[in-house]
Amino acid sequence: MSICNLPARLNLIFNDNPLSPCSDLEIIQLERQRGIKLPSTYKDFLKMMGHGAGKFLRGSDCFYQHLPQIQEWAKQLLVENDFPQALPEDAFVFFMHQGYQFSFFRLSEGDNPPTYSYCEGQEQPDFVKSHDQFSDFLSVEINLYLQSLMLIEGSAFNNIRGRASSTAFLVKRLGTRCGRDLSLS
Repeated sequence: MSICNLPARLNLIFNDNPLSPCSDLEIIQLERQRGIKLPSTYKDFLKMMGHGAGKFLRGSDCFYQHLPQIQEWAKQLLVENDFPQALPEDAFVFFMHQGYQFSFFRLSEGDNPPTYSYCEGQEQPDFVKSHDQFSDFLSVEINLYLQSLMLIEGSAFNNIRGRASSTAFLVKRLGTRCGRDLSLS
């Protein structure tokens, strides 16, 4: 799936969330400053919502203003948790959530590269391949966001069953972000 296949779902999200895109010049400057060439699907993401997307991805550091810092934050998290591996040389950290989890792709793995993740407290000594493509990462985040909206709009917080559904959703989201199955079933 490419990022171009996501517009219908993107419209559902962004009717109520203003998009703030990066300019082509900002993307070129980022590539020059880092001495890298970004994958085309990631550039599409930056051109669509590189400076923000309202409530979508709120609480996560993944927008243009965070990019200079999150690579270092990810390295610090690995050191603080005595993780046995360093980030690969060609890793580009594009997402950090609440300081305990991050995702990256490898610049050498094409225009829609697989994504890998690390989550504080994970048992395995390797990075987890979390998605086959960057566009899959984005698609999962869109689906999680839409599910959270349906819970809120469906008065999920007004009854016990709704609270259980909300808790299950949040646990599933955490598991998805950490590359683990944390389902309650």
